Parts: sequence; C-alpha cells; structure tokens
Amino acid sequence: MIIRVITLGCKVNQCESASIVATLRLNNYSASEGLGPADVYILNTCSVTAEADKKSRQYIAKMQKLNPSCRIIVIGCSSQNSPEKFNKKNVVAIGGTTNKSDFVLDTIKRLYNNIHYNTLSDIILLDKSIDNVEKCREYCYEAYPIFNKTRAFIKIQDGCNRFCTYCIIPYLRGRSRSRSIQDIVNEIDKIQSNEVVITGIDVSEYGKDIGTDLPSLLASLSGRGMRIRLSSLECEAVNEPLLDVMVKGDYCPHFHLSLQSGDNTVLKTMNRRYDTDYFFSKVQLIRKYFPLAGITTDVIVGFPTETDEFFENSCKFILKCEFSDIHVFPYSKRDGTLAAKKYDTIHPDIVKQRVNKLLAVKNELKKHFMCKNVGEVARVYVEDEEDGYKVGYTPNYIKVYSHAPCGEIVNLRLTSLNGNLGMFGE
Repeated sequence: MIIRVITLGCKVNQCESASIVATLRLNNYSASEGLGPADVYILNTCSVTAEADKKSRQYIAKMQKLNPSCRIIVIGCSSQNSPEKFNKKNVVAIGGTTNKSDFVLDTIKRLYNNIHYNTLSDIILLDKSIDNVEKCREYCYEAYPIFNKTRAFIKIQDGCNRFCTYCIIPYLRGRSRSRSIQDIVNEIDKIQSNEVVITGIDVSEYGKDIGTDLPSLLASLSGRGMRIRLSSLECEAVNEPLLDVMVKGDYCPHFHLSLQSGDNTVLKTMNRRYDTDYFFSKVQLIRKYFPLAGITTDVIVGFPTETDEFFENSCKFILKCEFSDIHVFPYSKRDGTLAAKKYDTIHPDIVKQRVNKLLAVKNELKKHFMCKNVGEVARVYVEDEEDGYKVGYTPNYIKVYSHAPCGEIVNLRLTSLNGNLGMFGE
C-alpha cells in the first residue's frame, strides 16, 4: 500500500503532516509527502480563507485523476469546519484538527485489513473529535516529524484564545495548549537541519497554560549549533526578556509581527489587543536590540469597517514601521465569525484597488530595507537553486542569490539588489 500525504496551509499543518508520515513509517507503512501515484491519500486541509477551503476540496479531484480507485482520508481545518463538504466518492474517512496521527493510523489499519480481504466498504468513518475540539485542554503529543527539506519546523503549541472577529481558526483548533519544554528539547536534539523554525497556531501564547513562557523555552533551546527562527508573533510577546535571550542565543533577527491593520478603529472592530502606538513601541524595542532586524507583517485589506480614510491611515502607519516585507490579504468572509454576522462586505473592486496600492507600498519598503543592507556581511543558509544561482536567506530574511555551495551556511557580502526579488551576494 503506497500512502501519500498532501498538505495545504500553514507551517503547523506541515509539522502535523510530517508527524503523520513518521507515525505511519514507525508502523511499517510506506508513506511520503507530495502529490503522486498512490493507493491512499491523506489530505491535510486549510480553512483560513474561503479560497483555502475551495482549494482543499479541489484536491479530491486531483487524487481521483491520479488513481480512480484510490481511498482518501481527509483531515484538518477545512474538514473540521465543514465535514459534509468532503463526503465525496473515494473519501473513506473525515477527521478534524486533533489527534490527526492516531485517526489516520487507525483508518489505515482498517483499510489495510479490508484491502487484504478485498471487502473494502465505501462507508465514511467520521472522526468523533470533530465535535470535541472545544473540549481539548492539553497538548496532543505526536511522533517527531520527518522532514526531507533543508529546514525543519518544531510545533510548540496548538489552538488560539484570541477570537479576532475575522478569524475562524479558534473555533476549529480549540484553546491554546502548550507542549512541554523537555519534549521540545528532546525533538530539537534529534534534528540534523542547519535551521529550525519554531511554530504554532499562536506562538505568543506559549507556556501560559503550563506555568512557563516563550523566553524560558528559547533559553532552553540555545547553544545547539543550528540557526533558530521564530514564526509569527503577536506584538505583546516582544519584551526585553525575549530579546535578551535572542541576542545571546542562535536566534535569527527576523520578527513576523501580525499587524492586520494600521488604523485604531479597524483594529478595535477586529478585536485586536493593541493600538498602533503600542505596536510601534514594540517595533522600536526590536530595533534597539537588532538595528537591522527584518520585521515582516500581515495586513488584511478591505475589512468591513475599513473606510477610505482608515485605509490611508493604515498605509501611513505601515510606512512609519518600515517593514521589510508585507503579506497582503484581501478580507475573506468566514461564516461563523463575529465579523461575518455583524458587517456587510466592501465591494470587491474597492478592495482590489486598495490591495494594489498596498502592494506598491510593500515593494517600496522591501527595496528600502534591502538597500540598508548593501555592504553587510551575512551568514546565509544556501539551500536551493534558481535561475542559475544558489539561493538562501540571511538571518534577517533577505533572499540572497550567489554561487556559494548548497547545503551550507556561508558568509556572503550583500552587494546589490536583484530587482525586488532579493540581493546578490559574494
């Protein structure tokens, strides 16, 4: 039986898919990641936007085309949100966001026995945990992931307590649950990669439920000879204890701070827990410790309360922060959220105009940040090839094009810009 795991969405899903592969291999099944010919597919779905839901469902047809007699197991946020929408031909089991590895392994065992005796039924097995996600209060431990790429990810927590009015994830992932420091240490000690990314649904909440905090975890992970990078943070997680640990350890000066809007009225209606003054104070604190830190962000454009004036306020604030890069997202209405219940959406043409304007701001800021780094010598993790160059990233997350050998961390002087893609190094 050939099993393939297909992953959509965030780094947490990537970690969980890698854990599923590890679990199946430990039980002597032939499992790998990526779309290709297989007997059984495991589709790990995403539901952060309506487009992500649609893409998740479209993968069913891709699997059916590769193998019309395949069996498909669906798990993740989209199936947690709307399991009935995955009740399709070839789908034999629908799970949610908790206990993914156990659910998949149990279903695979059933499939293996049924295939062996040639009595496989098309009856869908529905994961009971779909109805119990809100009751989850402890971290669900899984097999340590298997990563085939040069960069590894460590998941340190799951769930979210924030309930931003636009976001459905807290309803699909449950409350914030932290993993023990010792188990995280045990995992990182087994990793051979040159770079590790610390990730979770809300990394900023780490430890609050088990009597510890993020600086304590980072202190425990320091000194291992590998580069460590943090994934997305909420701005309130940025404080002097955290930055002290990062300066002393092997941590990359790259901070992805989720902004979502640069207007205080919009932030309030989003149920974000800060205003622009507070957010900017955290940006300044980061630059006090790391003058050339890469500070990236997410911005939602066209939230229902965003007027033309508020959008202009947001653009001005984004320029003030001098982000090194921006992920720009048009607002996606998610049924079940407060924003979907309370507000009418803005006309798509207006949203598109604002997105295009903010993308121009993004390009301006990205170029400005790279120009500040011309002449700097950076430790670049060279990990891929592109357009005749070897490419990798600096600690502050600038993409560098060079002729350095792949698979190594090397010192490169950043000489000039490669358009808006990145910089050349030598």
